[in-house]
Amino acid sequence: EKITLGLYWWGNQLRNDQTKQVADLYMKMHPNIEIKMEFVDFNNYWDKLSAMATSGNVPDVIQMGYPYIAQYANNGVLAELDPYFEDGTIDISNIPDSILESGRVDGKCYALSLGSNAPCMVYDPEIVKQAGVTLPDRLTTEEFREIGIKIYEETGAYTASQDDNTKLSMKARERDSFIYDEIRNNDPSSTLEFFQMVKWLQDSPAAFPNELRTDYDTAGVENPINVGLTWNANIFSNQFIALCDSAGRHLELMLNPIDEDAVSESLFLKPAMFFSIAETSPHKKEAAEFIDWFTNSVEANEIMLAERGIPINPEVAEAIKPLVSEETIQVFDYIEKVGEVATAID
Repeated sequence: EKITLGLYWWGNQLRNDQTKQVADLYMKMHPNIEIKMEFVDFNNYWDKLSAMATSGNVPDVIQMGYPYIAQYANNGVLAELDPYFEDGTIDISNIPDSILESGRVDGKCYALSLGSNAPCMVYDPEIVKQAGVTLPDRLTTEEFREIGIKIYEETGAYTASQDDNTKLSMKARERDSFIYDEIRNNDPSSTLEFFQMVKWLQDSPAAFPNELRTDYDTAGVENPINVGLTWNANIFSNQFIALCDSAGRHLELMLNPIDEDAVSESLFLKPAMFFSIAETSPHKKEAAEFIDWFTNSVEANEIMLAERGIPINPEVAEAIKPLVSEETIQVFDYIEKVGEVATAID
């Protein structure tokens, strides 16, 4: 039977070219499948998808964004994927549970992540070496402060403390809690702990001075680590390659510090984007087969080379490692390490 699948995504020219190559290869491997491709820029994507949903004309496979899943699932636009996990159409045997959880709404999965990133700490190994410091695999919050003081005394490089809303949510996660539940219930415990930690770190003579913050983006690419003002940076792993390019030298990744008395893991894998299947699709199984191949085949990922994020299947990520840069390999290894400990994203 000749089957036509609609495929709709947002992206830049590189993503568009790669996705078309992947779809062309899939059609070559499955002569009975024709993939009708459509793509727009991110800003216009959601207006157009909303119009498609209103008219009942949603393509079979659509790219989905994390903030939109609940809206589209609750409005009946997205098909449940669990039946295709259960019958093996989409192979999830190598995919961490935390990644599957990121696509769930009220216990049902409506979207499968296409790539992952995570919070991370970046450090300059040369500055750390000059200070005579050996870093463990993961620092406690107290060790982080003490080592920061030693590095400052030996090299003059400041310590960048993570004091944004991501860290606030991670503070609650260390307590096996959800920050917005606490706020809704007038429970200030994690918020108070967070600001006590911020003050404790900022009171250190080694802390990156607040008066310099207006000149740098301490949570992004225009970072004080670029010019050696700090020995560390707190970013998301998908920013690491751009940060290395901006710094113009070798940097390394490590897990974020965590309190000694934490009762739950604070780290999580954040989906870059997802694929979903339209509830109105007459070819849901064939759509699921395409998503399975897109996710789990080395052939498809050799073309995409982690452009949508680190492949969620660790075996696929390992297979394409020889084709990517040294910095990208670091991100691959880091995401694998986080995947071993991560709890589900809020």
